[in-house]
This record gives sequence, structure tokens and C-alpha cells, in this order.
Amino acid sequence: MKNKRKTTQPSFPYPYDKTTGTISLPPEIEKDVLNTALARGVPMAMKKVMELTGAGLKVSKDYIDGLLESKRKNP
Repeated sequence: MKNKRKTTQPSFPYPYDKTTGTISLPPEIEKDVLNTALARGVPMAMKKVMELTGAGLKVSKDYIDGLLESKRKNP
């Protein structure tokens, strides 16, 4: 008799809303992600967002682009 393992979805500290495709991070985490994007590049910031939220590449990229755009408008 084989043991069947139940596969569980990994839990993320700040899961994103899959129905709307939106990410909501606390201000201090958002600031850290923005600083990562500015200092280490967008791909590293995307990786951080994906690890925190479970979001995919496109959603994470859109989120980072939005942060950078708001930074450009309100320095």
C-alpha cells in the first residue's frame, strides 16, 4: 500500500488577489521592494514580490512598474 502525500500549496505572507490580479503589501515592505528595484534591479525586486505574494511574473512586473512610476511622479 502506497502512502499518498497530499500536496499543499505553499503559504505566502502577503498573498495577492488572484481574482483582480492585485498585490497589496504593507508600506514598509513596499518601500523595501522599491529600494531593491532601484538598487539591485527590477528582476531582483520581482523575485522578492513573487516570494512574498505567490504572484506570477506578469503581476509582479506590473506591480514593480507601478511602484517605479509612482516614484518618478512623486520623488
